[in-house]
Amino acid sequence: MKTPSVLLLAGALTLAGGAALLARVLLAPPPAPVAVQAPQAAPVNKVAVLVATRELLPGQFIDASLLRWQETDAVLPGDQVYLRGQDDMGLVVGASVRRRVAAGQPLFANALVRPGEPGFLATVLTPGMRALALPTTAMAAGQGLVAAGDRVDIILSLSSNALKGRELAPGQSFVPPYAAQTLLRDVRVLAINRNARDLTQRNNRAKTPAVPGKGEEQSFFDTVTVEVTPRQAERLAVSKEIGVLQLALRSNREESDGLPRSGDRQVTRLAQTTDVYPARGPVMLFRGTTTEVVPSRD
Repeated sequence: MKTPSVLLLAGALTLAGGAALLARVLLAPPPAPVAVQAPQAAPVNKVAVLVATRELLPGQFIDASLLRWQETDAVLPGDQVYLRGQDDMGLVVGASVRRRVAAGQPLFANALVRPGEPGFLATVLTPGMRALALPTTAMAAGQGLVAAGDRVDIILSLSSNALKGRELAPGQSFVPPYAAQTLLRDVRVLAINRNARDLTQRNNRAKTPAVPGKGEEQSFFDTVTVEVTPRQAERLAVSKEIGVLQLALRSNREESDGLPRSGDRQVTRLAQTTDVYPARGPVMLFRGTTTEVVPSRD
């Protein structure tokens, strides 16, 4: 075979092979599309917040039965709600409700008021009653044995020095040297000084303590705040100017309707308390040409 024929045959075979390969490529099915994975949504981090188990009303005290933890995916300010794992339920036990909280609603810090914070007494004060602060001493306040929440009788102790230099009322012929009278009975103590923690089941923990050092023992006594009616508040406001108001602690087992009562009109004088000082005889009063005999009231 001649060389040109061989070359021609080889070219034809090469051309035929290339055509066959091209046809195979063109006739081959297209590759299956690659499935693109959708990006997975980031997992939602649920947090458990403190919610009310039932409706809470203003003035109501918080106890553990009124609270529960509930998971939520809502975005809530962490400094205004109580979070499980960060806050303890005991932080709010003993606080008072400032405004209405619906059942199942998260408990916000501004819906509560704790002992020692401004507005606490106004929240726990019985409607129609008044909170009156009276001067006191450690002795008059029972050396710390009387606490907020206790019920007491209020006794006015009068001495001869109490009215020294004061004008006598018309028709009054003498100043009683020593006397005492129970002005009010069954009065609720709201606070000693600024300490009202015992009104809240003795649990005053909070996210931020309202009064530093509240847990310390009372080292002084200068005021006692009591819950009385408006009229009784006026009586005490005048009485504190002429004597010492002392607190007589009542038993918590005595029946009480929660309302303070006026004491009887009986006055106890020195001659009725001891025989050391005998009763004085009658006093002779001379008014112009008339003479009057006044029995001693000591």
